Amino acid sequence: MSDKQLAEYMIEYVGGKNNIKNVIHCITRVRFYLVDKEKADTTKIKELDDVMGVVEAQGQYQVVVGNKVNAIYEEVMRQLNNDQVFDSTEGVVENDSNSDFLQLFRNGFNQFIGIITGSMMPVIGLLAGAGIIKGLQASLVTFGLLQDSSQSYLLISTIADGIFYFLPVILGFTAAQKLKVNPIVLAVVGAILIHPNIVTIASSTAAKVAIFGIEFPIMNYTASVFPILVAAWLATYVEKFLKKIVPLVISSIVSPIVEVLVLSLAVLLIIGPIITIISDGLAFGISTIFDFNTIIGGAVYCALFPVLVVFGMHWPLIPIIVNDLTVNGFSMMNAFSSVLMMGIAGATCSIALKTKKAQLKQVAFAATLSQICGVGEPAIYGILLKYKKVFYLVTLSNIFGGALAGFLHLVNYGFAGGVIGFASFINPVAGIDKNFYAYLLSHIGTFLLSFLLTWLFGFNDKMKAADEL
Repeated sequence: MSDKQLAEYMIEYVGGKNNIKNVIHCITRVRFYLVDKEKADTTKIKELDDVMGVVEAQGQYQVVVGNKVNAIYEEVMRQLNNDQVFDSTEGVVENDSNSDFLQLFRNGFNQFIGIITGSMMPVIGLLAGAGIIKGLQASLVTFGLLQDSSQSYLLISTIADGIFYFLPVILGFTAAQKLKVNPIVLAVVGAILIHPNIVTIASSTAAKVAIFGIEFPIMNYTASVFPILVAAWLATYVEKFLKKIVPLVISSIVSPIVEVLVLSLAVLLIIGPIITIISDGLAFGISTIFDFNTIIGGAVYCALFPVLVVFGMHWPLIPIIVNDLTVNGFSMMNAFSSVLMMGIAGATCSIALKTKKAQLKQVAFAATLSQICGVGEPAIYGILLKYKKVFYLVTLSNIFGGALAGFLHLVNYGFAGGVIGFASFINPVAGIDKNFYAYLLSHIGTFLLSFLLTWLFGFNDKMKAADEL
C-alpha cells in the first residue's frame, strides 16, 4: 500500500475529512484531533498495512505508523489541505462551566501535553545530535586527537552548545506555532531572555533590577525550557486582548511590540523567577529521589516506561529530562531510558534471528534497528504487545538493567540514547571515564539477558500473535 492510499484510508476510517479538527505528528504517531471519536473505526485502522496500533490519549486519536510517520503525515496533510481549513482551536476542548472538576482537570492536562508535544518534537533530533557531538568531541580529547584549547575545539563546542543555549528562542517559535500565536514575537521574547545584558545582571552579586522602587530578581534563562512555554501560553490571551483594543489600521505595527514588551516584562520580572525556582527544584527533587536509592529507582523506571509509551503518557517526561540536562548538565532518568531501549532491542533481535516467518523476521529486524536508534514504538506495538510473554520477559530484563544502571550511578550527558547515542555517555569534561564503562556494562548486559530469555522461554514460531487469535 502506498503512502497515498494509506492516508486516504486513515482519513476515511477516522470519520472523514469533516470529522478532523487538526493533525499533528510525533516521532512515530500521526495524531488526529477529532470532532467525534465515536465515528472512528479503530478495528479497520489497525488492519491497515504499516499501522502498528491505535492509542486514544491527551485528547488525540493517535495512529502508530513507525518510521514512515513523516511521509504519511505529509500525505494526510496534502489531502486535507486541498479543501479544508483547520479549526484554530486545534482540538483543544473548551472548559464548560457545567463540567465536573475531574473533566476540567483532564481537559487542562490534555492541553498541556499537546503543547509539550507540539513544542518539543521539532527540537528533539537537534538535542540528541548535539549531545552526540559533545560526547564525540570529549572522546577525541581523551585520545589526544583534539586539544581542548584549540580553535577547532571552540568551534565544535559552540555548534554543539548552540541548540541548548538558544533553546528559549527555538521553543518560543515552536510553541507559538502550536498555540497559533505570532511565532516571531515569541522568538524575540526568547532572545530577550538570553540577551547578554540579562545574563550579566543574573550573574552579578545582586541579580536584581529595581522598577519604580520595587526590586525584582533576575535569573539566567539560557538553555531554559519552561519559562518560554508559559510565555507562549500567556501570549494567547495577550493577542486576543490586543485584537480587541488596537485599531486594525495600526495593529501590524503596535500589537507585536506591545506583546513583546508585555510578555518580556511578565516573564523576566514575575513568571520567570517562579518557574526557574520550580524547575531547579524539580531537577533537584529527581536527583534526590534517585540518589536516595538509585537501584530501586532505576528498576521501577525501566519497568514502567514502556507502559507509559503504550498509553502515550511518556511525553510529560521529555521536558523534565531536558530541564535536568540544562540545570545539572546530566540526566540519570535519560540514562535509564537508554538502558530499557536495549532490553526491548534484545528481545526483538532474538525474535528476528529465531523466527522462520519472513514477515515477522522483517518486522523484528526493523524494530530492532529502530529501537537501538532510540525509537521504541515499532518494537512495542509491532512485537511486544502481540507476544505478551515477550513483553513480560523484557520487563524482567529491564528491571535488572535499571537496577544495574542505578547501582553504577549511570548518567547521560546528552539527549540521545541506545547504541546511536553512545557518545552522550562520555563525560564532556573528563572524557571517557567510569560512566562510559558503566554504559557498556549496563547496556550490553540488559541486551544479552533479554535476548537469551526471549530465545529460551519467550518465543517460538508455534506461538500466535494477539492479532492472530
